[in-house]
Amino acid sequence: MSQAEALIRRAAPDEISEIEAVCAAAYAEFRSEVPLSIFEGYIDDLHRLSDHWNEAEVLVAEVGGRIAGSVLFYADASTEGLGLPQGWSGFRKLAVHPRNRGRGIGRDLIQACIDRARGRHAPTIGIHTASFMHAARRVYEQIGFRRCAEFDLGASALGLGDAGSDVSIVAYRLDLVSA
Repeated sequence: MSQAEALIRRAAPDEISEIEAVCAAAYAEFRSEVPLSIFEGYIDDLHRLSDHWNEAEVLVAEVGGRIAGSVLFYADASTEGLGLPQGWSGFRKLAVHPRNRGRGIGRDLIQACIDRARGRHAPTIGIHTASFMHAARRVYEQIGFRRCAEFDLGASALGLGDAGSDVSIVAYRLDLVSA
């Protein structure tokens, strides 16, 4: 599927509950892969989309009149509060409903974020993802994102679990401007 089939657009406030439901469905697969406290922390965070409404541009992928996926785009990644440098752009909470996976919707949403970052002349787009999100990490790497471990976080830094957890929040970057 391409952007011609999936309409990527800015979300409307009355779509928050539908977007949160898509996110929860997308992340449900991780319930058995991580400690329950971390999984519940992720789900709780996904259900607080309105907390980010004024800081980020909420984008959705619409297919057949329904929301199939979403992402939060931050023009300035430092406003996320996760330690990424001021001036970089970033995105969070990329989610595609399981019934819509394998159709390029996640890549379309990522590309929309990259396009917005380039439009703002950001030199880099930085992201965080969980160490257990193997498929997402593969997609990021295929697109050209590379690890930047200096911005990694522990799950406890996000309130997602105790400091003893082996789950980490790993950082990636995509440089948009050649040196």
